[in-house]
Amino acid sequence: MSNVIKFQRRAKPKPPRRTPPWRRRLLIILGVAAALLLLWTYFYLTTPSPAQAASFARCGIVREHCVVDGDTLYIGGQKIRIADVDTPEISEPKCSSEKALGERATSRLIELVNEGSFELQAWEGRDEDQYGRKLRVLVRGGRSLGDILVSEGLARTWSGRREPWC
Repeated sequence: MSNVIKFQRRAKPKPPRRTPPWRRRLLIILGVAAALLLLWTYFYLTTPSPAQAASFARCGIVREHCVVDGDTLYIGGQKIRIADVDTPEISEPKCSSEKALGERATSRLIELVNEGSFELQAWEGRDEDQYGRKLRVLVRGGRSLGDILVSEGLARTWSGRREPWC
């Protein structure tokens, strides 16, 4: 008998197959992108456009969907100057009749924008005025809301410069 003991070498267990790091990163990026796309689609399809917002009121501290005066309003937090009309001032009127007419124009604009959805059309030739307000024409059913104010005697068609109301 021999005193030789044979040892069999056991095969090392193979480590579990791992996904390469680049593939894991790619899967994470694709998952995040898919989730963002789903969220964007949901909000895009369920959120009304700013011009279709439920209600406008006179501007206060929060300026999201509100009316400043007869020719200026905020839509979705962006300040819009109604480009096709000029209305009397209410913040610095030159006389009491200008202030009164400006208040009526402001109230009427609030009514008009709350009557239903409307489109914002770019003003030909200029995107913004000197104060950084977007120049837009508000249109519903093919008619400018500014034209309605003009027809009711609450505004003038914009001539390119301010004219006195007193």
